[in-house]
Amino acid sequence: MKKLFLLAALLSWQMSAHAADLLEVYQQAQSSDPIFQQAIATRLSTREGMPISLSAILPNINVTANPSVTRSGFSGTNFSTTSNVTPGTISPRNNTQRAYTLTLTVTQTVFNFAQFFAVAGQVALAKGADATLNAALQNLMTRVASAYFAILLDEENLSYNASSKIAYAKQLEQAKQQYNVGLKTLTDVYTAQASYDSAKANYIAAQTKLANDRENLRVITGVYYPQLSTLSEDFPLVDPKPAVVDAWVNKAISQNWTIKAAQYNAESAKQTIHQQFAGHLPTVSFQGTLDRQYFDNTNGYTTLNQRNGPGTQTDRAIQFNLMMPLFAGGGVVAQTNQATYNYQLAQQQLEQTVRSTANTTRQSYLNILSGISQIHADKEAVKSSKSSLAGMEASYRVGTEILVNVLNQQQKVLQAQTQYANDRYAFVNNILALKQAAGTLSFDDLRAINRWLVSGGE
Repeated sequence: MKKLFLLAALLSWQMSAHAADLLEVYQQAQSSDPIFQQAIATRLSTREGMPISLSAILPNINVTANPSVTRSGFSGTNFSTTSNVTPGTISPRNNTQRAYTLTLTVTQTVFNFAQFFAVAGQVALAKGADATLNAALQNLMTRVASAYFAILLDEENLSYNASSKIAYAKQLEQAKQQYNVGLKTLTDVYTAQASYDSAKANYIAAQTKLANDRENLRVITGVYYPQLSTLSEDFPLVDPKPAVVDAWVNKAISQNWTIKAAQYNAESAKQTIHQQFAGHLPTVSFQGTLDRQYFDNTNGYTTLNQRNGPGTQTDRAIQFNLMMPLFAGGGVVAQTNQATYNYQLAQQQLEQTVRSTANTTRQSYLNILSGISQIHADKEAVKSSKSSLAGMEASYRVGTEILVNVLNQQQKVLQAQTQYANDRYAFVNNILALKQAAGTLSFDDLRAINRWLVSGGE
């Protein structure tokens, strides 16, 4: 029993110590993110508009059943000739007729421009819904990656702030000891104390930011991740291929899913203009009717129009309906004008989307190129700032450097480390942003970036 308990404890510890990677988090988000699930539901709902509009131009078949019971009563035995009673029959005091009618009606649109263009508009909307869902999927990838790397950045900054706080604490302790033996003034102690207090405040702020960003990831995935795989220190810094910004812009304009969705929306708005203008045009429809009546007279009563006992009657009718609109109070003209303005609005929205996407593509491309140089420079800045701090601390211990310069250099080390971390994660996010703008972002891209991660925790 004790061994089982130890085994369960070991398994529980291993599960809690497991660091989730980017692919695991993304796959969880794909099934849990409310925004993406809304996009799926919206796409399914929009696509149902196509069969709904198509049903208007397909045959409509209806069957109607009308059962009835008719009871007739008479007060005497003498009837006039206008009573329609067959001579020589015995007329009962009451007569009951039971009947039911089955009517089969078939209606088919022959010519209706409004319905035809409504179908065309719904087809465009359905294609736009597909494009919007693809855009939502790529947006999910970038949101997950952004939230994931924000946590890793916070963890690095928290580590840097923790080291800085420890360094300031040591300097404060040294200042107090040197003050006690008369080597330093009280001003040095206060200066070191102020730096240490500021470092503590920064550490608390870094803790809070890390906690908030963990909750931001939980909003997307519905799961709290205490540990995540970290970004390798030596992940590759590669230029975008092709190495021509205009090639990326052209690819974005032709393949970006948000642009495609805007194009389909504009096409749907264009079809709506034709649909509203069709209110001026005639419509033609075909209608066929088969009417079959079953009836049964009881008590032997017969009129000129009804025979004694059960019987049936069948009627058939075929007709074409032509409707020519003459005047609708100006509504058709106003609706057509409104549809035209909506189309102009959709065109401008498309143009704005194209320009915004091209701008995002250029910026992401340039940010990747500059990010490579920045990361190399940041790495050197961290090394030089640490070396400078070590030299100042040695000079301070022998009395050739003042404490304020040492504290300021310690702050520069923290700033260099923070900038280095920011630029590394910005580089990865810019890669994803460029591929998203170009419409080529896929699961394979996440898999490639996931290879840059190494298992680890806080």
